[in-house]
Amino acid sequence: MDNRAFYSVFLSFFAGVFVASYIHIGATFAFIVFIAVACLLVKRNHSVLYFICLIFFCLGAYRLEISKTDFHNLDDSVGQVITIEGFISQEPEAKDTTQRFFFKPDSSADKIIVSASLYPKYEYGETLKITGALKFPENFESYPGGPEFDYISYLSKDDVRYVINRPSISKLGGNRENFMVSLLIKIKRAFMGNIERLMPEPHSSLVAGILLGEKSALPMNLRDDFRRSGLTHILVLSGSNVTIVAESLMNIFSFLPRAAAHSLGALSIILFALMTGAGATTVRASIMALIVIMSRRAGRNYNVSRALMLAGLLMLIQNPRILVFDIGFQLSFLATLALVYVSPIIIEKLSFVTEKFQIRQILSTTIATQIFILPFMLYKMGEVSIVSLITNLLVLPLVPWSMFAGFMTGLLGFFSTYIALPIAWITDIILSWMIFVVSIFGELSFAAMRLSIKWPLLIFIYILYVLVIWRWHRKNFSPQSAN
Repeated sequence: MDNRAFYSVFLSFFAGVFVASYIHIGATFAFIVFIAVACLLVKRNHSVLYFICLIFFCLGAYRLEISKTDFHNLDDSVGQVITIEGFISQEPEAKDTTQRFFFKPDSSADKIIVSASLYPKYEYGETLKITGALKFPENFESYPGGPEFDYISYLSKDDVRYVINRPSISKLGGNRENFMVSLLIKIKRAFMGNIERLMPEPHSSLVAGILLGEKSALPMNLRDDFRRSGLTHILVLSGSNVTIVAESLMNIFSFLPRAAAHSLGALSIILFALMTGAGATTVRASIMALIVIMSRRAGRNYNVSRALMLAGLLMLIQNPRILVFDIGFQLSFLATLALVYVSPIIIEKLSFVTEKFQIRQILSTTIATQIFILPFMLYKMGEVSIVSLITNLLVLPLVPWSMFAGFMTGLLGFFSTYIALPIAWITDIILSWMIFVVSIFGELSFAAMRLSIKWPLLIFIYILYVLVIWRWHRKNFSPQSAN
């Protein structure tokens, strides 16, 4: 299947999910549309491709439909103080003076977000009795004067429908943990314990952000500096970040046969994704990294755009609601599309920039991603970083090294503190530079500015982007680069 047909089929599934998110297309209606349009197209050129695309569109719409549920048996209790039993379905997340966790009641299919005091600590899988006021979550403005953030739908993608704040909690003494998930959480905590033992704060928390995507442990002022300096993206797991972790492990097992090293690398990616909570961005990144390893094993060239589409399809089959309601998933896809389609255009215009230390590549990547995601960020966040190009040039070349050194610090900490300590010092030096850059630029009064756009302008800008990219790639298309 050529690229055009491949993308058409996959995008048809995405389109079906997107349309069904806003228009309630039942299975019967989708089937009727499918038959009617198929009959119209059957005698036209490319009718087979149209037919397949239509099938995938209907499958996408149907997948979204069957993910919905109309039965919510706790709705009548909203606004009342209730007592309910259940268990913690995910690892709790500590934030400043509170801890938050997903609570799965025994009497309902819907989950509840519980915000409790920081102590006592609660663990994944613990069974609890909770007494508190049951409420619906509320939407809020993304920024003053900006669009409303659909917090209700954002939570619904994880089957969360209610919230309870500061309840009375009693431990019931049972545990309903998944053994493998529990084991991986314990390994993650031990791994981070090694790093915290060997490195000071906020460096150890920064390693947790870069390696595991857990930026909540960073001090609030440092998180703000990362945001204002345009470097928040290094705290989010990407396909390249996960691949660095996998390749580090493959290098460790390089003394084994090639097939065994690649197999261990693939297994490490799966375990790593589970250990970090298997969020949408992590899963997408992990699938892409797995495709990298499998393509190398098969001796084939790695096609990033095809890997991106495949990753997206697999994720939407598992949870179709992330396409519309998960901003992390959306930004991750836009950034990857920028690397694939926009970066080649930018790098062609930067021939005057030196290739030493990958400066041209880093600059083109930074400009491409910033240009491509900027309209979406302005619509969603209403803020733009003025200094992001400079900070990315100063920090991005060191991110792979910081990941590798941080990973080895935590890994070697299981065997010997003395062996891990020199690596920890190197990691500390790299991270100190990152924190220095972020602090200097993030605290500038002009580092970021408020600027918002409305959705009609957003759509218009991306239509222009698509036209420019299409014309450039058509102009530079050659049979040699077709596959």
